Amino acid sequence: MLLLGAVVSGLARPGLAQPADTLHLAARHVTRFDDARALAADPAGRLYVADAGRDVVVRLTPAGQVDATLGGPGASEGQFDEPTDIDPTNGLVLVVADAGNGRLQRFSHEGRFLEAWPVPAATDLETAMPPARAYRPADTAVDAPTAGRPVAVVSSALDDTFVIDEIQGHVLMWDESRRLVQVIGGFGAGPGALHRPVALAADAQALYVADAGRHAIVVYDLRGQYLTTFAAGQARDVRGLSTGRGRVWVVLPGVIRVYDPQGMLRRSIVVPTDAPLRDVAVVGERLWVLTDTGLYETFLPE
Repeated sequence: MLLLGAVVSGLARPGLAQPADTLHLAARHVTRFDDARALAADPAGRLYVADAGRDVVVRLTPAGQVDATLGGPGASEGQFDEPTDIDPTNGLVLVVADAGNGRLQRFSHEGRFLEAWPVPAATDLETAMPPARAYRPADTAVDAPTAGRPVAVVSSALDDTFVIDEIQGHVLMWDESRRLVQVIGGFGAGPGALHRPVALAADAQALYVADAGRHAIVVYDLRGQYLTTFAAGQARDVRGLSTGRGRVWVVLPGVIRVYDPQGMLRRSIVVPTDAPLRDVAVVGERLWVLTDTGLYETFLPE
């Protein structure tokens, strides 16, 4: 294993990205992907990568070894067309944003298909926001096309599911019964309106939305009510978003910016890689860094 080191320079000024706030970390290259879109970790420390180039989700052990591959190209149950995000955060089920098929798919932690439900067109939301039909094994309509395009997904501790629909540019919220109950950041949302949301993260108190159109992180409570905006102007070209160690991790092509939940910039992290950064996952002292083509492992200082 490569011995990792860290370099910090300069004097810190709270809230500002001064040189002292920048941490340079060496990293070990772990494995390659064709077109990686998202990285996530479950409570056991297992890693999941959505690889749109192969239309699969790859599971890795806590040490970074490939353990299983889920899916493959297609529209039937358990198959994907451009998987763009995964949510394994409760450790019991895995939710995959199946963008090309316009749906979400749920799997058991062993990888068994449980159900799929469509991301609806805008007109569906105007008719009293009906429950989404969940398709289960052997249902012939599991591959029925829809008009939505889910590109990010995250679940809350209450088992609500939040999804970015790239076409409409808003976040949809389903409750634990898979009923569509809220549109977040849509037209008329005032200061909480979203322009071009690209990534989601959540903690016990809030939902965080990375908005590449506003160059900012927009924050809502777990019922979808707008709270605040931070990193305004600092999130240009934002690609990924994560939470961990009581921080919000904002992934830009060449740097990771670390904020506290109140929006104060605490640190910037630079990791040399072979391609632009895509996503991160924080597991204990480990920082896993995903690029478009590879996964890297580094360690955070105390």
